[in-house]
Amino acid sequence: MALQNLLGPSPVETFLSDSFSQYWANEIDTLALAPQRRHICAYGDFPNTSRIDPNHDIVLVLNGTSSGVCPPDLDWILPDRAGLVIADAVSAAFTRPIDYDRIDVLCWSWQKALGGEGGHGMIALSPRAQARLKVGGPKPVTRLMRLHNADGSVNKAFFGGRTISTPSMFAVEDIHSALDWAEACGGLPALLNRVANNYAVMDDWVNSTPWIDWTCTNPAARSTCSITLRLVAAGETEDCGKIAGGMIRLLEAEGAAFDIWSYGDAPPGFRIWAGPTVETEDLAILCEWLAWAYSETCEGIPPEAVVRHGNFPPSNARAVQPREESACPLTGALESPPPQTLADCYDAILFDATGVLINENEALPGAADILARLNMSDQPYYIVTNISSGSDETILARLRGAGLPIPAVDRIVSAGGLARHRVLEELAAGRLVSYVGSAHAAHDIFGKHPNLHCADTVETFDTLVVLDDEGFDFKRAADHILSTFQRRLIETGEMPRMITANADVVYPGKNRSLVFGPGIIGPMLQAGLAPFGAPPISVEFMGKPGRAIFQECIARAGTDRLLMVGDQVDTDIKGAKAAGLDALLVTTGLNNSGELRQGENGAPDYVARNLDQIFDGSLSPHPVGRSKSPG
Repeated sequence: MALQNLLGPSPVETFLSDSFSQYWANEIDTLALAPQRRHICAYGDFPNTSRIDPNHDIVLVLNGTSSGVCPPDLDWILPDRAGLVIADAVSAAFTRPIDYDRIDVLCWSWQKALGGEGGHGMIALSPRAQARLKVGGPKPVTRLMRLHNADGSVNKAFFGGRTISTPSMFAVEDIHSALDWAEACGGLPALLNRVANNYAVMDDWVNSTPWIDWTCTNPAARSTCSITLRLVAAGETEDCGKIAGGMIRLLEAEGAAFDIWSYGDAPPGFRIWAGPTVETEDLAILCEWLAWAYSETCEGIPPEAVVRHGNFPPSNARAVQPREESACPLTGALESPPPQTLADCYDAILFDATGVLINENEALPGAADILARLNMSDQPYYIVTNISSGSDETILARLRGAGLPIPAVDRIVSAGGLARHRVLEELAAGRLVSYVGSAHAAHDIFGKHPNLHCADTVETFDTLVVLDDEGFDFKRAADHILSTFQRRLIETGEMPRMITANADVVYPGKNRSLVFGPGIIGPMLQAGLAPFGAPPISVEFMGKPGRAIFQECIARAGTDRLLMVGDQVDTDIKGAKAAGLDALLVTTGLNNSGELRQGENGAPDYVARNLDQIFDGSLSPHPVGRSKSPG
């Protein structure tokens, strides 16, 4: 509401420090609200604030719940600025001091810091923000969200008790009760003191624990209530995502902690709320639980052997204590009935998109029914796709448009989403990055940056990121990139590195035709540069068959008992097997003839004619560790 009503007269500067600031920046671009300059930095820090223009508007998040990052201070916002400052304070209200003289629009939630997430949105406008509403007259904003009257003046009914939607009286009484409690504690100073004490406990534990560290390495920019921690690998082969998943399964099974996964775009670790309603002593106990879970997981005991996923013992105590015995006796697992279908053998199912669920933009027969069945049974699943034509939100909208009932964006694990973090790291390091793909796709995924350009419009770059082949002249781009690589090789003896999101060399088209995918660009470049004595190009695969995308699935699911369902041997099957997962080759897409080669490292555990065979019992389930024969 604030962005749509107030942005427009001036350029806007956004500070991308977490997932939500990225979301607001994308909205500004998508709705073309104002010319935008994005300030970006490495994940886990707040961007440099020294280059802002006081005549521009500013949009920022005051407390990043996904990254654990806050602006260190607001001193860089001038009191006599010409632009407006719009702040997302959803989780900053009641948890940190706010310099209201440097904020013009404050948006927060009734209950984010004082209870659950079911509260209502609130907005506060400074006199300068109210004056902005009159600039340029009424704006084309949906009636439901208009902050102004027909004459451009402030609609004061919003600030006199009117609500956009009717709030539950339970919600109203809940926030009244929470505010009464806060006043009884000593008001805002007491709430801030509680947060400080909570942070101190977590900081002491992190400083004394060698295998954990803060995601935000800059203490000045670190949130004191959104505790975000990352696992520190003890060696090159240690899989932090797998360890975190094992720990969380143990903690959930003990009823000790829930929903503490790090956010989807954060390093493997934990996200813990330490706001004013959380008791300091409970956080101290949680630290003991985490230490216990780490010890149990790293002793080599497979969590699935001692924990029945989803079996959460009730806990009547206000704070539970760690105990020495395993979370769930092995005998209990032996007494449970054996699985009868292939789906029963796995904690979650991973589906490729193109060729398995959709063909271009149409759902394949039975795909929607399969997902609806999984939705009804509450069995987790993820769409694991090399599609890189937009953000995860854009991909979700595309799949829903095809008729697939995917409930939320966190079910989308896309190669473009994983590439985003690597590209932002490259940009933060000052490198020139070019992309193979449409400008719309690149800006949707990465945002806009002065060092980010389309590969067929620049003469040099340090890093080439391969997205999708839609919406531009792929052949023209390939020719230009080849010349750029060859020129860089001759001039410096080196070549740009590559970050490959979509590694699909081919994918299925209509009527059993084949279409070259963007993954062909790597082999084309290598072949074209061979006459010049070029060394192998350094390629980092973010999508399938690279390990990164499967490690992300393991981290989200909290387990490696996953089944990958795909139609391509070289990406879906080989990638899953290399990551230690079971794989099912379905003959609905690229392998519709059933004649693709199946090499030693790419043989699927199962082959199916359609997705229904996952549930109909026609594929023989197998105990983990036993040999498997295709159905």
